[in-house]
Amino acid sequence: MSPRQQEQFNRMLATLRKIATGYQTSEQLRRKAKQQYGLDASEAIEYAYDNIQQEAKNAVRGVREA
Repeated sequence: MSPRQQEQFNRMLATLRKIATGYQTSEQLRRKAKQQYGLDASEAIEYAYDNIQQEAKNAVRGVREA
């Protein structure tokens, strides 16, 4: 694995870990959305979903298939 591939792999791995542990579950969002964000649960889940998609998009930017 080249140094560039290693860097890309590490970046994607870090993003997957952030997605896996850094976001609240949908149930947590349902319970806490109003108090934490002032949003309805459905809006909070929608924003979280959009954020997760953006995280993934950023992680794979510039990565090419082998």
